[in-house]
Amino acid sequence: MTRDRLERLCRLAQMVHEHELARTSRLSAAREATRARLCKLTTPVPLALDPALFAARQAHLQWAAAQRMRLNQRLALESARLIEQRRRTARSLGRVEALGKLRRSHAPC
Repeated sequence: MTRDRLERLCRLAQMVHEHELARTSRLSAAREATRARLCKLTTPVPLALDPALFAARQAHLQWAAAQRMRLNQRLALESARLIEQRRRTARSLGRVEALGKLRRSHAPC
C-alpha cells in the first residue's frame, strides 16, 4: 500500500468517525429532549374543589397518561438507536486508531 493511499484512507476514516460522532450527539440530544418532555408530564397537580376544574384536570390526566405512554415508546426507540449508534461510533474509532498505527509503522525513519 502506498503512503499516499494510506494517508487518504486515514483522512476518510477520520471523516467517517466525525460523522458518526455527530450522529451520536444528535441522537443523544433527541433522547434527552424526549426525557425532559416526559418529566414535564409527571409533575403533580394540586386537587381542585371546583367541579368544572376537577373535570378539566381529569381530562388532562387522561391526555397526559396517553402522552406518557407515547413518549415512553419513543424514548425506548431512541435509546435503542443510540446504543446501536454508539457501537458504530466505537467501530469507526477503532478504524481510525488501526489506520493511525499502520501509518506510524510505515513512517520513514
